[in-house]
Amino acid sequence: MRRLIVKIHLMIALIAGVFVVILGLTGSVIAFEPELDRLFHSDIFYVKTGGRSLSLAAIGAAVSHKYPGEPIVAYLPSQSPDFATEVILSRGIVAVNQYTGEILGVRRRGQTFLGFVRALHIRLTTGVLGRGIVKWSSAALLLAMFSGLYLWFPRKVIRIRGRRWTTLFWWDLHNVIGVFSLLPLLALTATGVVIGFENPIGHLLDRFEGTARIDSVQVNMARQFVAGGDEIPPDEALAVVEAKFPGVAVHRVQMPKFGGLYRVSFGKVGRYITGREDSVSIDPHSGEIVAESLARNSSLRERFMIVNGAVHTGSILGTTTKLVAAAASLTIPIQAVSGLLLWLRRRRRTSGERS
Repeated sequence: MRRLIVKIHLMIALIAGVFVVILGLTGSVIAFEPELDRLFHSDIFYVKTGGRSLSLAAIGAAVSHKYPGEPIVAYLPSQSPDFATEVILSRGIVAVNQYTGEILGVRRRGQTFLGFVRALHIRLTTGVLGRGIVKWSSAALLLAMFSGLYLWFPRKVIRIRGRRWTTLFWWDLHNVIGVFSLLPLLALTATGVVIGFENPIGHLLDRFEGTARIDSVQVNMARQFVAGGDEIPPDEALAVVEAKFPGVAVHRVQMPKFGGLYRVSFGKVGRYITGREDSVSIDPHSGEIVAESLARNSSLRERFMIVNGAVHTGSILGTTTKLVAAAASLTIPIQAVSGLLLWLRRRRRTSGERS
């Protein structure tokens, strides 16, 4: 039995090794994607605080003056006094100093280093085929972890012996890192498998709860709103949300040109679990809320996927869990290298004995 498990462990490493290393390296970067994004684009991300912030309408006017004829898709209000407000256009995301109206720069969608890393992590930058490889590589990694635990258990090695870079050193390093990273890596891998198989798992959760999934777009279309007349400015739509949901942070204001309604997304300040924001749809003529999509009304499927995504990215408890997620992700390439060296040395020794 042990010999069979060893062969399974080796085959998984040899077949899926390259892909799981990519997942580990890119995952460690994605854990701190927002922080790295601000670091890499500090020249357009940060502003000097002072004075009163301009209205969204005034910010939009400055962007339209700079890029005439290009409709505004959405506003991303500043989440901190020293963060710039962002405006989404078809060309990319425009950073604007909300105190002066100065256009700081444009980030092209998906053409940044972090955009490439995310695409590599999610689909190996190759679309449907890449998504499939990532999905099954995650499942293979999960199997490799359980088989590795089975192989480790009889000896229970938790120390590094022997001289550095010897076979014994690599063997012990492989075991020790595997044991101490097991729980966080198991959480990351299991949640990654859930994301890969989201549809079938989601259907099971819907059946368990006895509900059917409803497309939020259909909900919006089912509600009637008053047409005709002038559209209210985005600041008024923002005020409608802030009046009904005081103390929240508005993350996005989508313009009615794209969907027929204002769609305002928001969340509680300081909430760590991300991935499912509250949102409301507002009639652009009457200013009335015609549809709500609130986290407290989420289905079992939605709540499960929210927590699953937060665990996978390490954002569930803030910086601490992000550090754990990044460190655990970095153990994957170390395990792959140490395991490969052990396999090569074993083959060399076996070949020498045969000759």
